[in-house]
Amino acid sequence: MENDTWKLILKNLAVPIKKSASNDSPLAYPLTSFAILKVTGDDRYLFLQNQFTNDLENEKKIVQLSAWCNPKGKIITNFIIINTGENYLLIFKKDIKDYVHKKLNMYILRSKVKIDDISSSYLLLGLSNITQLKLDQTTVSLDNIIMKNINEKFIARLPNSSNRYLLVTDIKTMEDVMSKLKNTLEFQDDANWEQLDIISGIPWINSESKEKYLPQMINLDKLKAVSFKKGCYTGQEVIAKLHYRGTVKRTMKIISSENKLYVGKNLYMENSEKKVGEILNSSSYKYDGIFFSLAVIETDKLSNDLFSDTLSKEKVSIV
Repeated sequence: MENDTWKLILKNLAVPIKKSASNDSPLAYPLTSFAILKVTGDDRYLFLQNQFTNDLENEKKIVQLSAWCNPKGKIITNFIIINTGENYLLIFKKDIKDYVHKKLNMYILRSKVKIDDISSSYLLLGLSNITQLKLDQTTVSLDNIIMKNINEKFIARLPNSSNRYLLVTDIKTMEDVMSKLKNTLEFQDDANWEQLDIISGIPWINSESKEKYLPQMINLDKLKAVSFKKGCYTGQEVIAKLHYRGTVKRTMKIISSENKLYVGKNLYMENSEKKVGEILNSSSYKYDGIFFSLAVIETDKLSNDLFSDTLSKEKVSIV
């Protein structure tokens, strides 16, 4: 449904979508691979604070990265969370939407919380290399924005980024926004946005990788998506123990390759059939002539030559 909505808007407005690698021009990305859950109710803050890895109490974190883990500390999914003041918007990969929505609802019990899937009524537009944006009759400077609400159009700067933003709004409003932007911006597809995430080292958990990794294994602690000062949350004991006492046995790295590597593909050492890593996220297009991916690799194997096949023909490089 969400993909069809974007296709219809782009077709009606005759907006061309380029599939080449992103560049330094002002760019917009109709995002089709993400879901949005809206969390409302008097207990929404306390409910999410007791579930997620990051600290919602920090008022500066109006927009933040976070994760939801199982009791063993393994990540069910990771989010971008936007606090609009009236609700929380949880943005994460769409292929695990139903699983996450159902599982989160199981934890509500008597809490005054409602979790709505608004993925079919709201749309996401990614923006990059933009310093200002004209919405309605207002020109918005993006230089110092963390999150701004302009007539129910939510603009949020991506955490850990200086020039990437999300615009979240309902379908009708997004259509109006697109009609104004189509002549001033170049439009690229969702895969190019994912490529920017990969190059920036921002991972996304999907249906294949859910409940496989601890947050530290995919660098969520380094991305400030985990608070080690807040109170208890699901999986906190395991995650904190690893932070204070343990050694991370697997870690995420950006890797480059001549050929596209698919999600879930294994990595091997030279002349070995023993798996030492796997692809978490991968780009669909070349960037500067090579493909980039995010891979989770055994920490003690990082200094070895790595290959994407057991015959040691397809070498990959850690960036």
